[in-house]
Amino acid sequence: MGRDVGHLQELGFDAIGLDRSTGMLTEARRRMAAPFVQADMRHLPFADGSFDALWVCASLVHLPKAHAPAVLKECRRVLGHGHIFLTLKRGEGERWTTNSDNGLPYFFACYHPAEVELLVERAGFRVLAAWDNPPGPGQTEPWLNVIGQTHLVTPRVGANAVIFNEADEILLTRRADNGLWCLPGGHTDLGETLAETAVRETLEETGLYVEVERLIGLYSAPFPADLVLHGTNQIVVASFLCRVIGGELRLSDETTDIGYFSTAQLPEPLLSIHHQRIADALARQKAAFFR
Repeated sequence: MGRDVGHLQELGFDAIGLDRSTGMLTEARRRMAAPFVQADMRHLPFADGSFDALWVCASLVHLPKAHAPAVLKECRRVLGHGHIFLTLKRGEGERWTTNSDNGLPYFFACYHPAEVELLVERAGFRVLAAWDNPPGPGQTEPWLNVIGQTHLVTPRVGANAVIFNEADEILLTRRADNGLWCLPGGHTDLGETLAETAVRETLEETGLYVEVERLIGLYSAPFPADLVLHGTNQIVVASFLCRVIGGELRLSDETTDIGYFSTAQLPEPLLSIHHQRIADALARQKAAFFR
């Protein structure tokens, strides 16, 4: 541990060493002047996003495998958008063995590459590389090395269609997943524009072919705390005024009800974030809104 901290400092990094053992920390401090912290890997004493990278070299070797998910969860918590390097013993299972030099018992946990990759991915990392190194002097198992990178979480992108009929009623659908009424719309697929998203989602959810007439507004405010979709609470949405050019109203796998409604008597429960979008559509201003 002390050796690795010293090498990282020589390379120009601001490195901090961590160990649970008082003896190991004493020896590390005796060898070099560097910041060392005594702590449990399962409960790291650092704030969220404190580090740019983590060097987890042989740290899980003497820890029961049942505790590995908690350690990696803590690693993900204290790491900003950056990388993690893991070195583990390659093999199968766990065992106690006796040190040939001092006769003391040692606990070892060994990992299969697929096992490590799954642990790393479940902790919120994307595996960039994995490779083996041969055993060191007096060792029997090879070393397994893994480099992971945090998943970058960004707001999703989507589009809504606002459609009025000749009676100036607005088209709404009722979602199958939560029972809320809303404007037709959804997330943008790779390779399509926001306007194409509005057209595609309207056809999928209502059976109507539409064309975009103009942009009503762009909405980027985070969702309310009680409205979370797909693990993120923010989406950038373009709301378009659209005109029906064909098709017939029908239900889909995503909708349980559909219809045109007077804007003075909107159905309930209505998706809370769509109240503002409907109000902006009714304002009929030429310039788009940005909220």
